[in-house]
Amino acid sequence: MQRISTRCDTDSNSTSDSSSNTNGTSSSTSSSNGTSSSGFGLPSGGLKTTNGIPFGFLPDVGNSGTMAGINSALGLSSASTYGWYAQITGSTWDGSQSLSQKQDIVNSKAVFIPAVMPTVDMSEIDSNVAAQVASVLKEFTDEGVEVWLRFAHEVNYYISSGTYSGNVQSYQQAWATIAAAVKDNPMIKMFWCPNWADASSLAEWFPTDPSTVDIVGMDAYPQSQQTFDQVYGGFYDAFATKYNKPFAIGETGPGVGDDTLKEYWLKQIAEADVQTYPLFISSCW
Repeated sequence: MQRISTRCDTDSNSTSDSSSNTNGTSSSTSSSNGTSSSGFGLPSGGLKTTNGIPFGFLPDVGNSGTMAGINSALGLSSASTYGWYAQITGSTWDGSQSLSQKQDIVNSKAVFIPAVMPTVDMSEIDSNVAAQVASVLKEFTDEGVEVWLRFAHEVNYYISSGTYSGNVQSYQQAWATIAAAVKDNPMIKMFWCPNWADASSLAEWFPTDPSTVDIVGMDAYPQSQQTFDQVYGGFYDAFATKYNKPFAIGETGPGVGDDTLKEYWLKQIAEADVQTYPLFISSCW
């Protein structure tokens, strides 16, 4: 979700919060199933947490934030991931919201994680719209940028809130249509990323063809001190382990403006047991 308060966690005032739990080592995470962060375009020299998980940010949309500004404030050479939002509002999509950040994204050397939000009815996401999405994203991959496409992220929340229009069936079709449009571009990964909910309630939203899913994750903004296991354990077991898919956090932060909770939750991510979660490949704050 686009929460300006969480975007502000990446300004220069939060340097101590982030740097105390991260480092610039270049090790990659890997699982017993052979999944490796290096196979998903994550920069080898990018920011990583103390447990070796690549870590990145969503720049402040409301304040014209850039990754260059974040990296400079935190003394980084490169964050590992770069999240951004864009909406599909009609039958044509020029990608201007994403393209406005193109140079900053290219310069960042991070994986680009666009949250492409269909604010039209899901049934309107046809092959023509999907081809436009694929074309815009190709402008990034042509520049050497790896893309993890969070199409219709937090679908379970946004349909219930009215931001998205449709139902499970129309969403499933829209997902399949987008996946088909980008499948021939090896630098685009489909990133399924619902909003925090019990894993059993998310099962109906999981794409009917698991082969169209490259990465799974879940957005969560805890409002109290809950452990990484409490927030992500059930989801990880139900989707990452079950389908043998890499697990990434598309976006997260504290659910309330509390510095103590911010530090606690960041530490939970930075110290999550990678032996328990061997498919965990990245997180975005």
